[in-house]
Amino acid sequence: MGPRVADYASLIFGLRPDSCAGTSRPEIGISFATASHGILMQQVLSSRSAIYCRFQNSAGCTKLQGDDYAAYSTSMSLIQDTAEAVEAHLGVDFCSDPTRAYLEFWGVMQAIFIQQDAIHELHLTIAGARPILPQRSAWASLRDIRNICAGHPADRSRAAPAVQRTFMGRSFGKYDRITYELWEAGGRVRHPTFNLRRMIHDYDDEAGRILQNVLVTMKLRWP
Repeated sequence: MGPRVADYASLIFGLRPDSCAGTSRPEIGISFATASHGILMQQVLSSRSAIYCRFQNSAGCTKLQGDDYAAYSTSMSLIQDTAEAVEAHLGVDFCSDPTRAYLEFWGVMQAIFIQQDAIHELHLTIAGARPILPQRSAWASLRDIRNICAGHPADRSRAAPAVQRTFMGRSFGKYDRITYELWEAGGRVRHPTFNLRRMIHDYDDEAGRILQNVLVTMKLRWP
């Protein structure tokens, strides 16, 4: 198999190399989340790095071809890019400008959504099946809160005992306490809150374990 485009990236664009020689990824222009709460997304990033190193030094590097290799390569890139971007934003929190913060919130939620799809695809490519998620998983909780905050569809009556409508305003808070509006039947309005930082932390643990399953399968498939 001939050289891959990524092998020349550091020479042409000055990109930083991955943790194992062979591919390069662009630097994110924001410092990582290293505040007192600790670094997040490290389970995803460290597991992804271990998968990459194992792949580069196994028979899989030459045996995975065509669309399977494309699925592996794009999934790995998406996992790293979304993890580093979310981790970087966790370090600076949401902007004080509510209009910018609004776009940042949906950017973070969509990045996690993209990452989950990429992890699914990677697991399917290497293990031959999509990962099995535990009930009430942190993974599903993030997807649920994204849909709740989106209010799409606004009428959530099919998932609730009575009609409920949700709305996410621009002044919603920070990672540790995010507020949205919940309109119930009869006109009652409540303002539930959630800790998005904690949700991402719990999700990182789960997603890291799924990626570890990919790594174990890779070792069995290509000793």
